[in-house]
Amino acid sequence: MIEIATLEQKEAFADLWRRCFGDSDVFTNWLFEKRFLPDFSTYIKKDDKIVCCMQAYPLHIWVRGKTVKGVMLCGVCTDKAYRRQGLMTELFSETMKMLRKKGFILAVHTPAVLHNYDSFGHIAVNRCQFVTCDKIPAVKKDESIQEMTQNFFMLYPCYDRFSQNYSGCISRTMADFLLKLEDYQADGAKIIVYKEKETIKGYSVFYITEDTIQAVETVAERNNIYQKLVKGLCCYGEGKGLSIKLPEDVCINLFQEKKVEKGVAGVLNIQQLLSIVGQKKGYALAIQDKVIPENNGVFDLDGTPTTKTPDITLSAGEATQLLLGYHSISELCPQSKEKIQELEANYPKQKCYIIDEY
Repeated sequence: MIEIATLEQKEAFADLWRRCFGDSDVFTNWLFEKRFLPDFSTYIKKDDKIVCCMQAYPLHIWVRGKTVKGVMLCGVCTDKAYRRQGLMTELFSETMKMLRKKGFILAVHTPAVLHNYDSFGHIAVNRCQFVTCDKIPAVKKDESIQEMTQNFFMLYPCYDRFSQNYSGCISRTMADFLLKLEDYQADGAKIIVYKEKETIKGYSVFYITEDTIQAVETVAERNNIYQKLVKGLCCYGEGKGLSIKLPEDVCINLFQEKKVEKGVAGVLNIQQLLSIVGQKKGYALAIQDKVIPENNGVFDLDGTPTTKTPDITLSAGEATQLLLGYHSISELCPQSKEKIQELEANYPKQKCYIIDEY
């Protein structure tokens, strides 16, 4: 039986996080002090202890240039001694139903093992690009790149403009953006920026370890600014390894580049998501959802239930990929070409990127 957490269970959640994820005590303590939301945290108890749990953060998510009421999921874990008992299947399914009842429409997350959630209809909706180098060469310092140690509110307009370009990206308030940067800094992150006329046009959040420079969030307004930031990061670690996470559409051409599927999304309320991003065109879209019963049915493109014979049938996961713009309808339903030409025009592919984990 799943239960909703109380504030008094914060330390029990933190203990399970430490055992499952191996993060530093500094970061874990910060996370549970600043980001633990009991009303959005669920668990299963066995032998009088919490052995399976997850958390959600209420946020708004960009989808095709519109904001959708959603959640970011994290901390999905089961104690090693209690795995392979079906606990996470029960917890995840019931938590998604609970979040729907709270009025949320979409859930996004970045699981360690991408396809663990396919069976729940939470499937890939973006690719990240990782720029890597085994040994950073000597790089001349670009004076336009500066390290930033205060006044982080100046970064927010850059992030805000950036986030609107990608389906799946979180639409953050200034306060939540600053909390995110505090999150990074709790574990020792540094930040470099690129300015034009005192306006920040790009930044990178990174960590320096004994053998690697790891940039976990890099945002810029133009491709050449990304290139400047990459070179700026190199100045912190000649001879070290390099790993930089970037959106798929960025082109650096300096080091190795590998594109991998990363973030996933799941629809909690298909009717509301359709009503926000869809248009009523007289089509009948059948949705099949194994987790949330209310998502099953035949709907017009504005989310209205219809008794028409379905023109196209999609799983809840495929519908999420279509509506976010990760896949086109022709990629999802290649056998239905005669029915999808107008749909293709109404639901063109989008740039998708989930930059955050919390």
